[in-house]
Amino acid sequence: MPIPNYSVLKGDPTAGKVVSGSSIHYQITLQGHGGPFTVAVNIQSVDGSEVLYVIDPAFTPPSAAGLLALPSGMTALPSAPGGLALDFVRLTVQGAPMVEKDAMTPLPIRFPAGHRHNNLQNAVVDLLSRAISDKDGTIYAFGSAFADRGKIDGIHDIHMNQGNPIGNHNQDNGIWQDGGLMVNLPSQNTWIAVFIAFQTQVWTTDNHGNPVGTGAKAA
Repeated sequence: MPIPNYSVLKGDPTAGKVVSGSSIHYQITLQGHGGPFTVAVNIQSVDGSEVLYVIDPAFTPPSAAGLLALPSGMTALPSAPGGLALDFVRLTVQGAPMVEKDAMTPLPIRFPAGHRHNNLQNAVVDLLSRAISDKDGTIYAFGSAFADRGKIDGIHDIHMNQGNPIGNHNQDNGIWQDGGLMVNLPSQNTWIAVFIAFQTQVWTTDNHGNPVGTGAKAA
């Protein structure tokens, strides 16, 4: 079953902090219509689901005009091609894959001794700082929208949401429902993208987002 409430959240960033739990996230606060909102970004690997990530500092969005035209706040997205939905396996930008597994960096399961932060966390913190300092800086977060029982609503699953092997989050598999972060810095005429996946995920998937071939079953 695909992830619920596939959406994109558009907002002005105001703060961020590390939140611990079953897996460590960096929580970004965005202001937008109906907000404030929180964005939960995976920043540390856990056993069995090592993080892969890539940061594109000169990103070309598949539809910059469509993103800029969005209202602030949460917008539900159809999981289908031709719109704003993301798909790591199928979506191309200017004839090239939007994101490639071979370009991604694996994140260690544990921080190296003496280090409190890792490269992904540092990069997300830096991006947040740059977006806040740009008076028109805007973050677009793709993933699964959630309501937090009267508290601050938000979005999570900001990562690849297909190719999970049987027995390891395969209930979230689907196509055209991948997560990601895009940061627009108008003062610098720049877009920056952060894409996250897991080493356990397979990048050849069927029309339901399930893995095809080697890796279809959890080890």
